[in-house]
Formats: sequence, structure tokens, C-alpha cells
Amino acid sequence: MFFFIALTATFAYALQGVLMAKVYRQSDLLSAVAYRGLSLLISMSPLLLLVPLSAYSGFIHHAGWLVLAAGLAALANWANAIAFVRLPVGIASALSMAFTALFVGLLGELLLDERLSPLQWLMAGLTLLAVLLVGASQTRTNTKSTESAAQYKPLIGIVASACYGALMSCALILVAKMSRDSHPFLVGFSWEVMIGVMAMLMAFARGKLSGQAGMQKVTAAQFKQILIFASPTVIGTGCYALAMTLGPLAIAAAVLSTMMVFSMLLGWWLLAEKPTLKQWAMISLVCISVIGLKLVV
Repeated sequence: MFFFIALTATFAYALQGVLMAKVYRQSDLLSAVAYRGLSLLISMSPLLLLVPLSAYSGFIHHAGWLVLAAGLAALANWANAIAFVRLPVGIASALSMAFTALFVGLLGELLLDERLSPLQWLMAGLTLLAVLLVGASQTRTNTKSTESAAQYKPLIGIVASACYGALMSCALILVAKMSRDSHPFLVGFSWEVMIGVMAMLMAFARGKLSGQAGMQKVTAAQFKQILIFASPTVIGTGCYALAMTLGPLAIAAAVLSTMMVFSMLLGWWLLAEKPTLKQWAMISLVCISVIGLKLVV
């Protein structure tokens, strides 16, 4: 059940990522992240009906950790955006997910006393390697001939991906701890909405302190589109928060790292971005590694 729930979360996150890509490509990134979080205040609210009243009374004690986790996630998304500018998208995505899974596994052992067997570490490592190979298969050979050649700086991109992994892993550890001490749906809802609030505050601060554009305005139709496109997050965050209470966080993070496989398949279906034969081979390798990972959980 743990593995199925984690895989369901991965698919839902990938679906909302592919849908939201249309919004990100046409909007200010920080503002779009903020509106996404604010839209989840509406779409994720039904999850609260599944939360017992007793969970609310003690949740106030987690407020400080919740704000910290949301702030770390907002900074992680900013670092990830830098990685996507400085590296090819496939490489940036693969590195970010691999670094996250690696840091989550290490922090889980240190802070949550989650001990994985050598075989579990091996299969998780093979899964991450397969994800990196999928990312490498997405590299464009003409990267340096495009208009963005001046922005292509691999070292900065790798460092940014590592920063994303470090920041997001800390946020996920905090979310896992709160989910186990409180209710996973309440924690998931509060975390996602708070990320939007933190992004909104960062956008306003950017406008006040740097002279750049602050929070970008959107029409009612644009917000409705964001609301619909971000709605699969309800399933993704709800299932992932639940998975973190049922099994090792490192294994859940390794499963989540395969998100880009779902993203490629959904991109083929929704965005007409057809994978190459080489990418199909890499996707098959990831699927095999995920099956092996399930066998050792």
C-alpha cells in the first residue's frame, strides 16, 4: 500500500507539473508559484473534511515548523528555476530530484532514525542512476547554438540543483515529522498553501526592495486556469504526506524521483513532445528499477 500511494503521488505531481508548465512559460515564475499556492487554498480544502477535529487543537504547536518548511520550499523552487536556466531541462530535473532523494535518505537516517538495508540503498541508488540517465537523454546537442547559450553555465546549474536538493530535503523532513505527529492531510494542505503565501511575500518584497516587478496581476480566467491545472496537487500532496507516515522517507523520495518519467509520457500526450527511442529505453530502465525497489521495500 505504501508503494502504491507513493507512486500515485508521483503521477499526480507530474500531471500538475506538465499542466502548470503552460502557465510558467507565459508568466512571472514567482507570481505563478504564489497563485498556484493560493489556488490550492480552494482545491485542497476538501481534504480538511477528512481531518478529525482533535488534530486541529494541537496543530498550532507546529506553526513555526510549518512556516520554516514553506520558506525552505519556496527558496528551493527559486534555486530550481536557476538550474533550469543554466542547464538543459532534462539534466536539471534529474539532478534536482536525485540530490533531493540523496539528502532525504541521509537526513532520514540522522533525524528520523530510519535505517535502510544495504539492498534498499542499492536499489534506491540504481533508481536515481536510471533517472539521471533519463535526464541525460533529454540533453539537446545544439544547446550552445541557441540564443540561450550565454546562460548555459553547468557549474552554476549543478550547484543550484544541489541547493534545491538540500533545501527541499530539509522541508520534506519537517513535513514528514509534522505528518507523523499530526494529520498528514492537514499538514499537506497547510504546507502547500503556505508555500504560495511565502512566494507572494517574496514577490512583494522583490517589488519593494529591488525595483523589479512585484506580484504580477492575473485575470479571473487566468486564475481559474491555474486552479484547474494545479488541482492534481490535491492527490499528490495528500498521498505523499500519507506515504511519509507509512514507510521510509528515503524510499518515498526515490519513488518521487521517477516523476520525470511520468512527465515525459504526459508531455507526449498533452504537449505533443514525443520521446525518442533512446528515451523509451531509458524509461524502461527506470520502470525496471522501480519494480526492483518495490521488491525490497
